[in-house]
Amino acid sequence: MKLRIHGNSLRLRLEDSEVAQLRNTGLCSHTLQFGDGARLTYRLETSSLVTAMDAEYRQDCIRIVIPLDLAHEWAESDQPSLSLHRTAGGPSLLIEKDLQCLHRGDKSVEHDGVENDLADPRR
Repeated sequence: MKLRIHGNSLRLRLEDSEVAQLRNTGLCSHTLQFGDGARLTYRLETSSLVTAMDAEYRQDCIRIVIPLDLAHEWAESDQPSLSLHRTAGGPSLLIEKDLQCLHRGDKSVEHDGVENDLADPRR
């Protein structure tokens, strides 16, 4: 899972295996370690207790929560992203499936991207 912070927005990009993990376990999490023992954890999780996507920051952890039904629907669909745009009261959120590149450049780099239907000229 890749985290991008830009201005007052957060973007998470999940590889295919991470989308499956989120669907099956309700959680995908990664930690960035710093040399002095400090760390930043970022996690995406599902909950049946929330009705809308939201984000919070507590104890060195960025936590993004998605309603359980919405997460399952998104994981099973061809929909590439979920988004929440805000002008105040917290960051805007974008959760994306990490689509495979349309050009097939370096075959030596392993990538677990979600299949990109746009790459199929028959579609």
